Formats: sequence, C-alpha cells, structure tokens
Amino acid sequence: MKMFHRILGFVLHCLLNVCVLNCSRVTLVNNGYRNIVIAINPNIQYNNKLIENVKEMMIEASNYLSQATKHQLYYSDVKIVLPATWALNSNVVQRPTTESYEKASVIIAEPYLKQGDTPYTLQYGGCGEKGRYIHFTPNFILNDEMTSIYCPKGRVFVHEWAHLRWGVFDEYNDAVPFYISDSETTEATRCSLSIRGKTADCKGSVCSSCTTDESTGLPNKQCQFFPEKNQRSSSSIMYLQGLPNVDTFCDNETHNAEAPNMQNRMCNYRSTWDVISKSEDFRNISSPHTGSVEPTFTLLQAKDRVLCLVLDVSGSMGTENRIGRLRQAAEIFLLQIAETGSYVGIVTFSSGASIQTHLKRINNDKVREDLVKLLPTSAGGGTNICEGIRSGFEVLRGDDSATQGDEIILLTDGIDHYMGNCFPEVEQSGAVIHTIAFGPSAAEELEELSTMTGGLQFAATDDLSTSGLIDSFTGLTSGSGDSSQQSIQLESSGTSIGSNRWLNGTVVIDKTIGNDTFFVVNWEFVIPTLSVRDPKGNIYDIAYFKIDLSAKSARLMIKGTAQSGTWFYSILNTGSNQVITIIVTSRAADAQVPPIKVNGYISRKDSTSPMISYVEVSHGFLPVLNAIVTAIIERPNARPIQLMLSDDGLGADIVKNDGVYSKYFIDFRGKGRYSVKVRVLGIEGTTSVTVRRGGQTLCLPGYVENGNIEVNLFKSDVSEEDLHDELGDFNRVQAGGSISLPSATPLVNFPPSTITDLLATIVKNKIKLEWTAPGGSYDKGSASRYEMRMSDKLLQLRDHFIRALLINTTTIYPQPYGSKETVTIYSEHPNMQNGAAIYFAVRAYDKRNLSSKLSNIARASFFEPLSKSKWWTSANQKIWFPILIGIIGCLTVVIIVSIVRQKKKKWSPGSVPS
Repeated sequence: MKMFHRILGFVLHCLLNVCVLNCSRVTLVNNGYRNIVIAINPNIQYNNKLIENVKEMMIEASNYLSQATKHQLYYSDVKIVLPATWALNSNVVQRPTTESYEKASVIIAEPYLKQGDTPYTLQYGGCGEKGRYIHFTPNFILNDEMTSIYCPKGRVFVHEWAHLRWGVFDEYNDAVPFYISDSETTEATRCSLSIRGKTADCKGSVCSSCTTDESTGLPNKQCQFFPEKNQRSSSSIMYLQGLPNVDTFCDNETHNAEAPNMQNRMCNYRSTWDVISKSEDFRNISSPHTGSVEPTFTLLQAKDRVLCLVLDVSGSMGTENRIGRLRQAAEIFLLQIAETGSYVGIVTFSSGASIQTHLKRINNDKVREDLVKLLPTSAGGGTNICEGIRSGFEVLRGDDSATQGDEIILLTDGIDHYMGNCFPEVEQSGAVIHTIAFGPSAAEELEELSTMTGGLQFAATDDLSTSGLIDSFTGLTSGSGDSSQQSIQLESSGTSIGSNRWLNGTVVIDKTIGNDTFFVVNWEFVIPTLSVRDPKGNIYDIAYFKIDLSAKSARLMIKGTAQSGTWFYSILNTGSNQVITIIVTSRAADAQVPPIKVNGYISRKDSTSPMISYVEVSHGFLPVLNAIVTAIIERPNARPIQLMLSDDGLGADIVKNDGVYSKYFIDFRGKGRYSVKVRVLGIEGTTSVTVRRGGQTLCLPGYVENGNIEVNLFKSDVSEEDLHDELGDFNRVQAGGSISLPSATPLVNFPPSTITDLLATIVKNKIKLEWTAPGGSYDKGSASRYEMRMSDKLLQLRDHFIRALLINTTTIYPQPYGSKETVTIYSEHPNMQNGAAIYFAVRAYDKRNLSSKLSNIARASFFEPLSKSKWWTSANQKIWFPILIGIIGCLTVVIIVSIVRQKKKKWSPGSVPS
C-alpha cells in the first residue's frame, strides 16, 4: 500500500505539472541524482572507449558538482543505453525498463553537416524550467587532447546539467562579447567581473592588439577576450567552467547584472546560484553529503521493439462508430507505423480480456495483414482496464518471459473505478504504457498509467473531421532514435464532402523522405472515386489502391522510393454527404540523411497557468527556420482552435530562431481533455536551416599564461556559410499529445504577456524606445495601458520599479499583440547629446488592471568618439546626469508616439508569412 501511495503521489504531481519532458525520470535521493540516462545513438559504431570515457566524465562531473553545490549534490546512479547492434556479453548488460534514447537526459550522437562538436542543451522553457536533453558528439567524448585543456568533459557536463535541470542560462554572449559599463569601462561579457584577461585579435596563433569600432567605442568584431589561466576568482561555471580555479556559480555577491547575456535577460538579472539554490532540488535536501560521490554505472542494451495493442471493445465502443474508427486507425499503425523487426500482439477487453494473438514478428507484409485481420469488429460488455493490462503483460512475456522495456498501447473510451488496483503491478512491470483516451468519457485516471511508466498520452474526440484517433496511432513510433526506421506523417485531414463534390489537395514528398510511402483514404458510407498524380504526371487511379470494404479504407503503396516533389490527389464523393479522410505517411529516403522532423510538446505548470504549445522543427540537429507552424487544439464541448506558432523570441517563445515554435493557449472550456495536432509547412527559398546558438558550452578560446596568449587551435567555429542545405518545400503533421484538466480547475483571468524586446537608443537629442505590443491576456487582444519608468540604476527598476521616474504614457493607446510600438522622447537641451546611461522598463496592464511581469530592462547610452568630445568625464557626468533626468522628467517633454502596426497575415499553402 505504501508503494501505491508513493506512485500515486508522483503521478498526481506530474499531472499537475505537465512538462515537455513528459516528467523526467531523474530523481534526487539522499543528495544524489539517480536514474540519469545517457543514450548512444544507434547509428554509432561499437567503441568501448566511448563507454569508458563516459564513465570518466561522470566521475569527474560528480566531484565537480559536489564542489560547485557546496557538497550538497552529486551524481549517484547513471544508466548508459547502448545500441541494439553492439555485440556485447549479456553478462555485462541489462535490459532497459522505461529507459530509451528518445527519453534520455543525455544523448550521444553524430552532428549533422558541419554543426561542430560543441555540447549544448535544448531548452524550451524560461528561467528555472527544465530543458529537453543534453547533446554530446562522439568526437567530443573521445577527444581527450582537446577536452583536457580547453573543455574538461566533467566540468562541461555540470555546465550543461545546470541548463537541463535548473533552467539557468549562459553568462557569455557571442553576439555581444563586449559592452561599456556604467563606470565607462569596456568589459567582456562575463560573470564575474573579477575574471582577468587580455583582449586580442588572433589569427591562428598570431595575435595583435584589438582595434576599436569608432561608431560604438567597442572592440572590433574579430577581437576576443582571453582569460588568464590562473584566476583569483572562482566563478562562474556558466561562463568559463574550463578555467582551473573556477568551481562555483555566480552568486548575489559576484553576479554581474550589467552583462548583456541570456542569464540576465531570461532570469530578471538574478544570479545563477540564486536560481539554482531556490530550485525544487534544494528544497528537498537538508544537509551536505559526507560520503563518496562516485556514481554507480549500469549498462543497458536496447532490443527490438515488443508491444501489445490492448483495445477496449466494451458496449460504448459500439456508439459513434468508434469500433470502426478504431479498426481504421489500428490498421494504419500495423501496416505503416510498426517498424520492421518489431514484435506485436493484440488483446481486447470489456468485462474480461481476450488474447487475439500472441507476439508475432513483423518481417513481411503478410504478417502485417494477418495482424489486421485480428482487429475487433464488434463491441459489447463492461470495462475492465486492469484485466486488459494483465493480459497484455501475458502477451509481452512471450518473447523472453519478462515485460521490462516492452510497450502497451492502451485505448479505452470507458470508465473503470477499479483501475487503480493494478497500479502497483504496472509500476513493477518495467513496461511502458501509452494511453489513448477515446471520446469524452474515458476514465479520468487513464493518463496516470502513461505518466508513471513514461509513456505517451493522446486523446481523440468523436469528431471525424479531426482524424485525431489516426493521429494518435501514427504518433506511436519507436523511441530507439533510428530516424530512418520511423514513419513520418505528411498529411492527415478529414473533410465533410457533399454528394458529387471533389476533395482536391497536394502533398509534398521532400528529398529527405520517400521510402514506404502510403496514401490512405477512409470514408463513412460509400467508397469514393480516387486518383493520385505524381510529380512526373503518372496517375494512380482506384485500380492501384488496395480496398478494404469492411474497414472502409483504400490504401495506395508507392513502390521503391517515391519521386520527390508535389503529389496531387483528387477524391470524388459519389454517395451522400460523408466525411472523407486522407492520410499520407513515408520514411527516410536515405539512412545516412536524417529526415526533417517535427516534435510537438505541451506544457502547463499548474492550474492557474496557460498551456504552451511547443513545436521543434529540425533537420538532423539543425534548427529549421521560417516554417509555417500551426497547432490545432481539440477542446471538450467546443470547436477546435487553430494557433499560429512563432519562433520570434516573443510571448511564449523564449529564443528567436532556435527552431522551436511556441504559442500560449488560454481558451479553456472546463474539465476534460485537450489534445494538440501540429501542422508544419516549409516553403522553398524561405524555410532554411541554421547553426544552433544558445545553451552551448563555451570552451576556452585560449588563455593567458606568463603574459603570453595560448590560443585554442582545436576550436572550429561553424558559420552560416558552412551550411548548404536546401530544404525545398515540405509538409509534416503530428499529434502533439494531450492534457487532462480535472473538474476543480478554476477559471483564470490571465494578464498581458511580458514585453521581452524593449530597446532604447539615443539619436542626437532623442531617446527612441521600441517594443512589440503584448496582448491583453498573454498574447491575445491588446493591453489597456502601459506603465513606463526610467532610472540611472538598473537594479532600481528591477527591485523598486514603483520608485523610479514615471514617464507620461497616457497618450499611448496599446495596439494588438505583435504590433510594433515606438515612443520617442525629445528634448532640445544640448546635454542630451553627451549622455550617460539611462535604463528603461515597462509593464502592460489589461482592463481588469492585471499587470504583466516587468519587461526586460533597456539601456540607452550615447557614444561620441573622444576626438569629438573630451569634456564628458565621469566628474561632469555626475554633475549633469541629475539635470538630464530633471529635464526629461519635469520639463516639457514632447513624446512622439509612432505605432507601426504589423498585423499577422492569413496564410495559405504557397504564401509566405510576412
């Protein structure tokens, strides 16, 4: 019973904190992190040194973490998931349970194109929010010569772990490597300021003095900061963890709030240690750890996929043609999605359970077709979910008498008040359960099964036009990490078509896919007339389709590799009005070229927060930019809502141009399940790949020793010019998961979103302020008013905003979300030209007077070359600055408000978003 309560507590915590990581399996026990999963990509060849170097890295990292956290934390238990293709002695490896490549905290995989070997962490969320994964390349792990001097692996791991686990950000900035401080000194962007070093312009090992850009007063773009090798300062790990003396994070005493870096921008100028020490991890420890900090290691080896469909055939499945739709969706999974070489069984359940087939290995099309014949066609009886699960476990034991690492796909539309009885069995099984809630009345506890086992969770309504059930099944691809074997959905749509009406459309087969391509058409009543035309003009009429009248489905398989380009389909409804759906899937055309991939996630912190839809679009590990990304949200008792997601660094989006598209969702309609479907459209000439920025380790560029600069010649920067990857047009459709809101969910009034791009510039005798308008409720509508203040002290705005000087904004009428707002403060006083640094911040308010969080703090400073103005000294600045503030705040100020509206344009396939 104790175990049951522990499981239930964990599950309820996860359900209230739906996360992009699907609730990380890492736990903290007695100061030690357990169940850290490091997975090696299946395309990497066997190399025992890779395993040994990972172990060495983690031993070093554990000692470094202990030192960095004042002996409060260390790495206790590390699991290394090895590819199934590696020939290893069965005595040294164990079977995974819920661990897999796709769910690992750390992955080791080759880079794509010239991405480079710099480790990075993929972060979706804001300050204090967990990341997705850490990515190391094999070359980084194996290259001892480079990493031992410039990028020690254990120290790098702790740097990236801080991104992943605690949601802090880098304290350097490649885009703004230098800045002019409030004390009028030129500083390298760093933390802490006590890190000493030299600036130099180095080409290879030859270095010269930096020149100054006369327009900014900053060092030129080729200039770099080289720290001294031996420092008196011990911080900070989020700046240069490679320095021998650096073994702490910047705290409130050493933090550099002026530095223009991501940590200050994302975390409201808080120090990294302030964020880390106030995380949940530190709330769960009471005293330092005094024992050994060396982790234990377990080697796990992935195996062929083993799964069982556990399908509800109770009486309620006979309504709304649910049993027929189940057959259509499960047929697509068996014929197109389940990977060759996997083992599949089928169980049906109502009041009891029945094994339709024990495990069959999918090694040819006949096995797939035999499995389809065993799908249910009728429904009746009650709902006993536990009986279905227990029979599923019996099937899974058929290959090796165990269930560890195996999968169950559980679909139900009913309520079972006793399903909690089998939770302890589920926990002990080591199996992964993916859940599909079908219809509005599926058991509220269903998602607890997927949460406790690390499975996926989906929901589908009775609305035929959304094709939600099919999307749920097509989203259940293998988590092995072998993208060449994963089926990719290109199209999935349902449309109500009148009698003798046509449904015409296009699907793009891009150059990264083409193998195992299927066009599937489903209908309600009467088989329609069908034809598909390839890019060369070849026509596939209904004679080429395989017809299954009992399933009301027609399937066209394209032999070999499908021709890349635009395919056209035409469907004529020859019967009465009916819903017709079309689904197109394919696989990678070349095992050596990763397909363009889409990963959708949803996040909600708690019952008073908005939901955020995230969609990552990537080619290999490279971010894909300028795609058109739409999320369709299915809601209980309401029509679906379409959201246009953006990668512009505004609103819900954290970082601009990182390939992660985001959007808030706040239109909740009470209790029930909310599911997400994602559509992505790429346009040739507009959509492109880019190098990854942000969340990366900064290896030492070199160091100063005995007055001499030793340059890191191993470092190889990757530029946009190195990328010659023309994507062309492409389509993708994917199910993005679901969340379930309990009946106790309160109705929430949401404030405006935070302004994150406030920019202040001084042009002659004017200060120009620009920002993007927030919505009235996050990113919907428009705000009611702005409150803008200014100060000569950055932290006064953060800590005592209300005490700072108020700027009159009563003549500013906020525009709709996404519009550009511009305010110009003008004074003819000549001292304005010789300006000191001034800081600005703004809050937005809605009609209920709810305020947004404080914006980023913008800095305006006028620079004039010394040859033109020598009188503006620190002493004079102290005299004139109060006068300047008085002039701006008290005298007549002409505020020129220019609003540049940038309304988002509607798009259609073939158009380019502005």
